[in-house]
Amino acid sequence: MASTPPDGEAAMVWWSRRHPPANPTESFAGKTVLITGANAGLGFEASLKFAALGASRLIFGVRTLWKGEEARSKICQQTGYSKDNIHLYELDMSTFDSVKRFAVAISREERIDIAILNAGVVSPSFRLSPEGYEMTVQVMVLSTALLAILIIPQLRKSAMIAKTPAHLEIVASIASRSAKIDCFSQSNDAILNQVNQAKFFGVQRQYQIAKLFQMYILEGLVQGTRSIECDPGDPGIIINAVCPGPCKTTIGRDFSTILQVPMLILQSIFFRTAEQGARSYVSGAILGPECHGKLWNSDIFLDMGESCTSVQGKATQKKVWQEIVEVLRPHAPEEILKPYVL
Repeated sequence: MASTPPDGEAAMVWWSRRHPPANPTESFAGKTVLITGANAGLGFEASLKFAALGASRLIFGVRTLWKGEEARSKICQQTGYSKDNIHLYELDMSTFDSVKRFAVAISREERIDIAILNAGVVSPSFRLSPEGYEMTVQVMVLSTALLAILIIPQLRKSAMIAKTPAHLEIVASIASRSAKIDCFSQSNDAILNQVNQAKFFGVQRQYQIAKLFQMYILEGLVQGTRSIECDPGDPGIIINAVCPGPCKTTIGRDFSTILQVPMLILQSIFFRTAEQGARSYVSGAILGPECHGKLWNSDIFLDMGESCTSVQGKATQKKVWQEIVEVLRPHAPEEILKPYVL
């Protein structure tokens, strides 16, 4: 059992560096694994591991196909994995249309046993997505929720074929535990509208809020799947969140050089490698029903924090989740979305 992490985000960062998770060795033979953002950073390192551990097929959702091709070639060169067993699909999480096209395209796959929603962004300044939402919220919250809802039916079908639960994994962060919900106005204005304003934006706060909203998505998905009528022989779906811990990646590539230099120094001293962080992606996908609805980090389950577990946190979760569902209503078939409406 891993040692218990300390309270506080700064202390947790230092603890994470000194306590990397174990490197998984379990076989994924017979499993088809979907990973978004698989061409770089944590997604690439996780893909390497799944290939080395014998996954039958890998499905990549990548924003730029040629970068996906490069990643596929590197993985095959390093692991001996067959190029034919890595399928590439274009996925731009900044637009709902791209998410929907991706969901339709991968529905033609024979099965998907494990889906890891890894795409993320850290925006250095306030900017809107083509959909009119702040980019961090668009990518990590709204598009992530839409993709999860759209692929859950396919995961359920795959579970029926395999006669074992399918697995949906949201890549989250301990930064969610530092998010403060008392920053939201008590007016009737939607919380999503509040975080979509330039005057609200701050790089660190927006990232923390987006990661908190991912925890709210996790709870909404768990509650929604419970309301879906399953056949008696349906093994169901396991849904959890994983935190890789602070890792050395290129997620801050959009920052100016002046900001990137101290960030690189900070990463070199305090952060894990991307390979170490990706271990949690893989070990999280091995877990059974005991991880359903929970946050996995460094080989242990973490408390989600007061902004999730307190009375106010639970009320905020319901409000934000319902707002997310309403935003997604034009983009998902009603019969698929219905179980998630509160």
